[in-house]
Amino acid sequence: KQWYQRRVRGLDDSSDELRVAVTGALTTFFSLLPPDYHRDLYKAHLQALYRTLLIHMDDPNQAIQEAVYGVLCEGGKVWPAYLCEHVETVKHKHRSSLYCDKLLAKFRDSS
Repeated sequence: KQWYQRRVRGLDDSSDELRVAVTGALTTFFSLLPPDYHRDLYKAHLQALYRTLLIHMDDPNQAIQEAVYGVLCEGGKVWPAYLCEHVETVKHKHRSSLYCDKLLAKFRDSS
């Protein structure tokens, strides 16, 4: 829990280079979760991660948007139904719905 919380805080850093590096670490984190990862047991953690990542996917910097989209492409495999549900609730708040729509297209059939 503490590891990913420290990484997520890095998304608020003023250095875009660091923020992109953080997305790489989070992508790796999601890719290393075992197939039998108990998402119901860690539901609150996943929800918090998805919510935070979706906020950062609306960053003014397109490179950050793309990097966070990449994290969610990997992370969404863990709980696609919840991710799609939450994307639907926030996409109207985003500057552009492009990455939200791409996530929905990617995961809607897996939900």
